[in-house]
Amino acid sequence: MKTLIAYSSTHGSAAECARFLAGILGDTDVVDLKKGDANPAGFDAVILGSSVYGGQIQKEVKDFCKKYLGILLQKPIGIYLTCLTEERDEIRQFLENGFPSEIVGRLTAFCTPGGAIYFTKMNFLERNASKILLNGISKSKGAGKITDGKTDYVTLSKEKLEAFARRMAGNQERNPS
Repeated sequence: MKTLIAYSSTHGSAAECARFLAGILGDTDVVDLKKGDANPAGFDAVILGSSVYGGQIQKEVKDFCKKYLGILLQKPIGIYLTCLTEERDEIRQFLENGFPSEIVGRLTAFCTPGGAIYFTKMNFLERNASKILLNGISKSKGAGKITDGKTDYVTLSKEKLEAFARRMAGNQERNPS
């Protein structure tokens, strides 16, 4: 089964997940939507990936969904979102605000494998804002300071991505096009 993995990422966490999923699933085309486009018509399944940046899904992923909605609704579809929150309500908001309800209502698989703050890829303002945000979140949970603002902070889970890939692959085997 041929799968399209179309993603958009600001600093690379969604790209890292796309490459990892492609390695598990095998017959895939991986497309960075900031660099190109791919018509999903020739694929058996589609996986959409996005980092959550500033509380939003990447614009390129939203645009892709609008452009190909009719085709996407004919295929098994999975979504993964890279973000640091584990709050179910907040994750649900990202999903519902970022994707058409028709897609959200018929997902084959969904995953939030964690997230990453790549301080080494950020400019000065992004580093400082991210450091304050991350340490503020940590403090609100009763933990201490968790970052110096220089060392990358990564919580991506390969186990969650593997489980997501199994759900996608299992669905394709049961429902061939």
